[in-house]
Amino acid sequence: MDILIVMRQPQKILNIMHIADALVFVLVGFAILLWALGVADNDVFATTQTTLTAIGQILGLSGIVLFALNLIISARFLWLEALFGGLNRLYIQHSRYGQWAFIALLFHPLTLVFQYSAGSFVLAIKFLLPSDNVALTFGIIGLYSMIALIVLTLYIRPQYHLWKLLHKLFGVAFFFGGLHVLLIPSTLSQYAPLKIYILTIVVLGLSAYVYRSVLAQFLVKQYRYTVLSVTPLNEMITRVLLKPVAAPMQYRAGQFLFIRFIDHDISTEAHPFSIVSEPGAEFLEIAVKNSGDYTARMSQLSSGSEALLEGPFGYFFVLDGAVQKQVWIAGGIGITPFIGRVRLMMHAGLAEGESVDLYYCVRNEAEAVYLNELRALEQMYPEQFRVIIFASETEGRISAETIAQRSGDLSEADIFVCAPPVMIQSLKKQFRAIGVSKSAIHSEEFSL
Repeated sequence: MDILIVMRQPQKILNIMHIADALVFVLVGFAILLWALGVADNDVFATTQTTLTAIGQILGLSGIVLFALNLIISARFLWLEALFGGLNRLYIQHSRYGQWAFIALLFHPLTLVFQYSAGSFVLAIKFLLPSDNVALTFGIIGLYSMIALIVLTLYIRPQYHLWKLLHKLFGVAFFFGGLHVLLIPSTLSQYAPLKIYILTIVVLGLSAYVYRSVLAQFLVKQYRYTVLSVTPLNEMITRVLLKPVAAPMQYRAGQFLFIRFIDHDISTEAHPFSIVSEPGAEFLEIAVKNSGDYTARMSQLSSGSEALLEGPFGYFFVLDGAVQKQVWIAGGIGITPFIGRVRLMMHAGLAEGESVDLYYCVRNEAEAVYLNELRALEQMYPEQFRVIIFASETEGRISAETIAQRSGDLSEADIFVCAPPVMIQSLKKQFRAIGVSKSAIHSEEFSL
């Protein structure tokens, strides 16, 4: 299984990311603006206590808006993927906005405790515990649920199926937080425009949560395929061919999708996989590395089993214009998004002036899958396509300097990397250190 998370984007996608960030800031800022209009007749910063209360309300509004936006982002809407320049980039922002929401909602009650405790330590503790104040209790339940879920999902890291279940419960925490914000006596309850705005945001967030976590099997578009064959490529990697039942999924080389297999030997959870087959192929192909409980059972998948596909996602090979000199770096199973591109080149050829150096990083050559196809393209275009097997058992870890020595000047090259996170982080720093432009590094990482 390979979950692709983009770390570098072409300039166009970088601009899209700025637009997406700006949109989020506008939505949060509009809530604060409406709050300011609601308290315009009051001197809310007159004393320390009123100032803390004002800050607390701002934090609460900001946190609930960010929380709602995070639920919307996690719903995997295709139009949102386009807005953020890829689902992978969207998830990076999802993590950032989630952290901001948590910080805002954590400090929200701490700034209000002075208003409700009157300086009493005992009353301060009671304020942070459930009570007969229903609106306040909803907020406490929401906050503590959020804290517990963050600890469980980020630090304890249970098995994938439990992690996924716990992640879905964030919507429940948001539900209680939304009730608290809408029911607690505050500027929001007294100023209709602010109340309408926050109510709209809360409803949208809950709707996205229900769409993705409760009704996904009924509402999310899925493509029905059947398993045509299951073939081991080596001791660790299994190839699965899928045949469309009706209209096939349309995709680009290098994209990925989510698959849910309906098979008694395989979990029915949806997992992400890179697409190995080229666009327009009769059958859709994935390659799965045995790296956990789920993927270890993939070889037991039965031919004829149903598969439900969602996607495609990803913008790995999307660029503003034609790319001449390219360096591809694949770490192990990270070869998969490149194979579709290679197969496309086999049919369409390489453009005039286009050249590719592919560094295939494995422990030894026996681990290199799809090598025959790579060598075939190399033989077809010996002056334009080159495959370099980099075996760690004999050559150690690959480095940017080694690549620069073998591929020559990288100042005009675009570099594509798909590998484990640690490898990508290291190579990215190394390329930047030798002067490669950030905009020339296109890297996707997969976590196993």
